[in-house]
Amino acid sequence: MSKIIAIAMQKGGVGKTTTTINLAAALGELGYRVLAIDLDPQGNLTQHAGFDPDQVTPTVYDVLKTEVEGFESDATGSIYETDEAFHLMPSQPELSLIELSLMNTLSREQVLATLLKSISKEYDYILIDCNPSLGLLVINALTAADSVIIPIQTEYLAARGALMILSTIETVRRKKLNAGLSIEGILLTMADPRTTLTRDILEAINQQYGADVRIFEPVVRRSVRFAESAVAGQSILAYDSKGQGAEAYRQVAKVIAGGK
Repeated sequence: MSKIIAIAMQKGGVGKTTTTINLAAALGELGYRVLAIDLDPQGNLTQHAGFDPDQVTPTVYDVLKTEVEGFESDATGSIYETDEAFHLMPSQPELSLIELSLMNTLSREQVLATLLKSISKEYDYILIDCNPSLGLLVINALTAADSVIIPIQTEYLAARGALMILSTIETVRRKKLNAGLSIEGILLTMADPRTTLTRDILEAINQQYGADVRIFEPVVRRSVRFAESAVAGQSILAYDSKGQGAEAYRQVAKVIAGGK
C-alpha cells in the first residue's frame, strides 16, 4: 500500500519544496519507490528536480484538467524519471487555472484523490508539495493524503502559521473529506541554533504542540548549500551528500519509514 504524504503550510518560504525533494531522495536512497508531485503553479519542485516548468509537458495540470472536464485521466503520462531515485509529476504555471475550475466541479475536493488511485500501487510513498495557500488545491492534497508534514521556519510568523494549517486539517477531518488524515509531524527548518530567537521558537513549538504532534529531530539547519542544490537541480543528498542537511533529511526519512 502506498502512503501519501502532503507537505503543507500556507506560509511561503518555510521549506516545503526543499523538504519534498530531499525526503523523496532520502526515501529513494532507502530503496523505496517514491513519486514527488509538484502541486504548486510556481513549479519550484519541478525546477529543483532539473526540469523547466515552462517547457515540460504533460504535467499534473493536464491530468487535473482532464478530471475536471469529466474524463478519465492517465496520470502515468505525466510522470518522469529524475536523475535520482524518485519519480516526478511536474507542474506548470497554468496549474493556477485549475483552482478556478475546481470551484464548479462535482466532488471538487476529491479530484486529486481520484487520479492518484490508478498509480498509487506503483509507489511506496507519494509526496505532494503543496502551494502556499489554503485553497482548493491544498484541500485536494489533504483529502488525498494519509498524513501531513508541516515545515515550520524557525521564526515568529511561521510558527504562528502552524495554527492555521492545523485548523484546516481538523476541518478536513470534521467535514469527513478525510476523517483518517493524520499529522506525520512538524519539521523545523532554516534553524540557526546559535541564535536566541531560534532557541525560543524551538521551545515554544515543543511546549505548544509537542504533547500531541511529533516534532522531527534533528532540525534542519540553515545552509547556503540548500540554495546551491536548487540552482544545480539536485537534492541536497546528491549535491552535498555528507553535509548536515543531507543527514538531517536522511534521519527524518528513517523516522517516516519506521512508522509506515
